[in-house]
Amino acid sequence: MREAAITQSPHAFVPKEHMTEKEREELYRTRLDESFKPYTVIDVLTKVFHRVFSDDLKTYIGEHPEEFKTTSSDWNVSRAWVNELKVIHPESVFQQRVDNFYVDILAETRIKLEEVKSGFAIMKNRYAITPTLRLRYRFDFRPCHMECHFSGVIRKEADSLQARYPGAFPMDKYLIPVMSSEDYAWLAEEIHAAYYEDEIRKDEPIDPEKWILMTSQKILIGSFPENGALGEYFFGFGTANIVDPITGIIRKRDINPGSIVLNLEIIGSKGTRNSTSAHEGTHSYLGRFFFLLQKMHGHDYCSYMCKRVSGQPDTDLRSPVEKMEIQANTFPRYLLIPEKSGKDRAARLLAYYGGIRDLATMQKMVDGMAEYYGTTKTIARSRLMDFGYNEARGILRSVNGSLVPSYYSTLSENETYTISEAEALKEYLTNGTFQTVVNSGMYLYVPENGCYCLNDHKYLYFDHNGHAHLRRYAREHMSECCLVFRAEYGSVFRRFINGALQKGSTVGRGRRSIKYVNEKGGSPATQAGLLLRKQIEAQMQEAARFQKSFNDMTVELMERNGFTVGRLADETGLSEDTIKNLRNRPNIIFPIQEIVAVCIAMHLPPAISMEYIRISPSKFQTTVEMKLYEYALIQWYMRPVAEVNRLLVEAEVQPLTNLVDGFDENGWKVVNG
Repeated sequence: MREAAITQSPHAFVPKEHMTEKEREELYRTRLDESFKPYTVIDVLTKVFHRVFSDDLKTYIGEHPEEFKTTSSDWNVSRAWVNELKVIHPESVFQQRVDNFYVDILAETRIKLEEVKSGFAIMKNRYAITPTLRLRYRFDFRPCHMECHFSGVIRKEADSLQARYPGAFPMDKYLIPVMSSEDYAWLAEEIHAAYYEDEIRKDEPIDPEKWILMTSQKILIGSFPENGALGEYFFGFGTANIVDPITGIIRKRDINPGSIVLNLEIIGSKGTRNSTSAHEGTHSYLGRFFFLLQKMHGHDYCSYMCKRVSGQPDTDLRSPVEKMEIQANTFPRYLLIPEKSGKDRAARLLAYYGGIRDLATMQKMVDGMAEYYGTTKTIARSRLMDFGYNEARGILRSVNGSLVPSYYSTLSENETYTISEAEALKEYLTNGTFQTVVNSGMYLYVPENGCYCLNDHKYLYFDHNGHAHLRRYAREHMSECCLVFRAEYGSVFRRFINGALQKGSTVGRGRRSIKYVNEKGGSPATQAGLLLRKQIEAQMQEAARFQKSFNDMTVELMERNGFTVGRLADETGLSEDTIKNLRNRPNIIFPIQEIVAVCIAMHLPPAISMEYIRISPSKFQTTVEMKLYEYALIQWYMRPVAEVNRLLVEAEVQPLTNLVDGFDENGWKVVNG
């Protein structure tokens, strides 16, 4: 057993006024960023305080042998061995004091005891027990103390921390509270009750900055050099560029722990300011033990900066930083829009706007809720969905880095119509069912909306650049025309749902899917699907008319689409000699990339393109590049070749020709200015 295990953290620092300038500069040096590697409570116990769990258990057995013996009072424990100790996990609860915070280490053990009989020292008895028990440690997280002491062993479940604090939020190994939606709602009610002492006003909108001040935190206005920063929570000493409230002059100032700095650029918007304040306040309130645990280990980081991000973060959702960010993104809507009054106001707004849950009504309700409660529209939309207005799900969504036009959706929480094209390409390469759907040519990807929509004029229109756009009818009837994806946490939007799509006749919270391919190999039996089937059959009949040589088909396609040799050369980036050879030379094997470029330049429908390639001397191979060329033929055939080549280059695929949007003919990127 180790001697004199320390109880004082070597990393605990003296108060600010006693620091040297060098020490101060080091503490104020850096912020929490992507390189942050957090420590667990077990890391702190073993690496900082050098606790050896088996030694602590053995010491406790020596001091309290009667708790472990299983024989009669005639026998006394003389010796004890801890032969095995396997840690299961740490346990703690959130509602504890900073200066008296307990953590239990739940462990499976194998203990060997030696007993002697009273009055008969020569009579000995040895046996083993295998209890599951808890080793309890007490932390003092106050910055000037940073202490940890072994408190003892808990053998009964009734004496566990969860039993001692019924209803308290359990905490994980990083001392982050584990919360459900019911927990968020309960906590918001508790805060509202403390904020509004009289019962009559407790459902009124809360001012998050007053809540922060009630918790003895400080709010400052600062100027941030980081792009997209909304605010910053300081859990240690730091520095920031702060705006003087009287003169408006920006100066670098020392920041004390527990301070929240809001970005000067967002304070003009009440909704953004309130939501950011609530976000940072959540970090301070729910994340305080996590930050104190990191400080106890000696991290020199001082603050946590929150930036505006778009889309689902491509990170491990099990990481502690991600968990804290999820909580800080989730709790503000419960805090800013109370449960009872929020539901009542939403019901009144729905009745005021006619009671019909369509897209226009949902947009008005989002606006009305955001204005009344002083929140962002995103928070208002999320709270409406909490209240059962699932039709608001398609409002204020973003994909491909941009906000998409609002659409009507009744999908479940983990389902979506929107998917980035990068993720769609990954899915295309790995999911054979999805590949079959895309290769049918029935669905076209619409980047502006981030969805795959039936390629029909009822739902789509094309601008002069060949880009597809959803009509308003399509945005109001997404279940009728768009494919559905499932969002899986930890890997963004990874799965097309079992080869099935959402059928338009299913409205409401229920979900009804139909098989994608029927026994004839056709499309789903919707009216729109059958119409597209007829269109594809017509294209195939038209393609059958060209059962001639590849050269003859090239000539006829060019004539039917109004392309001269010069025009096709200009729009593909191929030489005029190459175009002439496509028309006249039967014995040349052309690169598949050149044939694909010709198809796209003439905007050939997928069925005709595939027939053209089928009779050509070149064929697709089973490589990733070839699969992406097939995808381009089906999804990008209405776009200019130069733009398609740029999309291929961005996917690290060899372009079809040297005509690449944004690059010169030698492959050098063109930089304006």
